[in-house]
Amino acid sequence: MVKTASVTDKPIQLRVFPYRMLQPQTAEKILNEIDQVKGVSRMLVSGKNLPRKVTCGPGTGSDVNHPDRVIIHVGGCAFELHVIVGDIYVEVDDESAIEGVRAACERALPFPFELKRGHFIKRKPTLTDFGKYGFKSKTDESINLEDERILGLTDPHAKLETNLCLVKSEENS
Repeated sequence: MVKTASVTDKPIQLRVFPYRMLQPQTAEKILNEIDQVKGVSRMLVSGKNLPRKVTCGPGTGSDVNHPDRVIIHVGGCAFELHVIVGDIYVEVDDESAIEGVRAACERALPFPFELKRGHFIKRKPTLTDFGKYGFKSKTDESINLEDERILGLTDPHAKLETNLCLVKSEENS
C-alpha cells in the first residue's frame, strides 16, 4: 500500500502584510507575539534593504548609519535588522495555528494588516541549495543540511553572511 500525501500534510504558509512599514520595536513585538503561537515552525521578514555603505553617487563607500538598523531579540535570539520590515512570512503546522497568528498580529499591530494564505517560502531544495550546501555523497543526492527549516530563508545572492536565527523547538531539545 502506497501512502499518498494529502493537502493537510504540508505546512501552511501565511503572509502578514501590515499597511505600514514597521519600526524595529514594532517588528520585534510582532515577531515575539507570533513566536509564542503554538504550531509556528518558521518566520521570514522581508522589506526594503538597509545597506551598510553608500553604493553609488558622491558618497560611495561611506558608512550609512540608519537608525532602523538595530539589534532585535526574538525567541531568545538576537540579530541585526537588515531590512525595514514590510512583510512577515509565517509557516505553521496546522489550521489551528492560523487564528493564533491572527490574534498575535491584532495584539501587536496598532494599525490594519492583511493575513493571506498561500505558498511564499520554498519547501524543496533547488539547484542553488545543492551548490551552497553540497551533497551528502555521490550515491545519495539529498543535500547536507543540519536543519531543513533554513530552505528558502537565505538569499543565494547575498555577498555578506546571512542573518539567520534558528530557535530549537521544545521537542528537539
